[in-house]
Parts: sequence; C-alpha cells; structure tokens
Amino acid sequence: MRITLLGFFLLLATKSAYAEVDFIASIGLHSGGDDVVEVLFTDGSSEDIKAGEFLTLEFGAAWDMGNIEARATGGWKIDSISATNGDLDFSRLTGQLLFLYALDEWRFGGGATYHFNVELDGGGVASIASAEFDDALGYVAEVDYYFSEKAYVGLQYTDIEYDRTTAFGQSPATFDGSSIGIVFAGRW
Repeated sequence: MRITLLGFFLLLATKSAYAEVDFIASIGLHSGGDDVVEVLFTDGSSEDIKAGEFLTLEFGAAWDMGNIEARATGGWKIDSISATNGDLDFSRLTGQLLFLYALDEWRFGGGATYHFNVELDGGGVASIASAEFDDALGYVAEVDYYFSEKAYVGLQYTDIEYDRTTAFGQSPATFDGSSIGIVFAGRW
C-alpha cells in the first residue's frame, strides 16, 4: 500500500497526542513578476502592475505535530492603480498548503499554491485593459521566525505563471507571477 506524503502528514496529525491546531491570519507584501499592464498618465508619468505583486491577506489553520507544522490557508492577492478617470485592479483568490520543519523559533519548508479567479479589472478609461486569466498552480518556499509563541514574520518565495485568455479581444499570453514577499502572521 502506497502512502502519499500528504497522507503521511495527515496521519501524523490525527494520531499525534501532541498535535495542536490553531487558526492563522497573515498579511504579506510581495514584489516581482512580469509587467501585466503599464499605465501612462497625462502628466507623462507611468505606473505598472506586476504579476507577482502586491498585497496578500490569508486565513486558515496551522497544525503543530512536533517538529512538523502543516498550514492550509485561503486568501486574496491584489495590486491596483487609480487615477481620476479610471482604475485597474489585478486580483486573484489563493489557496495554499505548506509543510514546514520546526527548529527552535525557525520554520523551513514549502508546498503548493493555487490561484483562481485571476483577473485584471479596469474601470473608466482603463476598462479596455480588462483581461481574464486561467487558474494557476504554483509552488511556495518559506522561512519563518517566531518572535513569540503565536506570531511570526516570514520570507516567502512563490513560483507561478498566469496564462491570459483570449477574452476581451486580447491575444493569449503567459506572465511570470513569481514573487518574493515578507509575511506577518498571528495564530490563536
């Protein structure tokens, strides 16, 4: 009988007398990825939205199983540009499953992330830039430092690509959404 890695960790979590489950909430600031869109303003300045940026909010659960910690979270990632005559939002919903090894106050590990409802939504004069993207599966590596028993700061690398569909008269294209970010989280 084959036991998958996920099944093994879930078995540990259910059979372990010392497994502890906490709720978790995090906020992250991320940078990186290809330019999805560049906006030129009337004053000659410009601003862009990158596929890996900017703000993430996530909620979920964390299981401590001795030296192994498992986390399952869901959230929202967004970047936006606003002007007086229009605005653009690049948003996606996220799901993440991570396994981390605990070493004193440090956690080292990684896992998978799935981004869905990925879209560039424009309003006003920017509505012409609107686009939809296919759901995407990616990978995450993370290092965390627990500065208290229930709070940590982490460095997270995400490797993911977004495929733009042909909707709204745009040609298909692939954008590297890889990013590096700082994550602040609390558990209760």
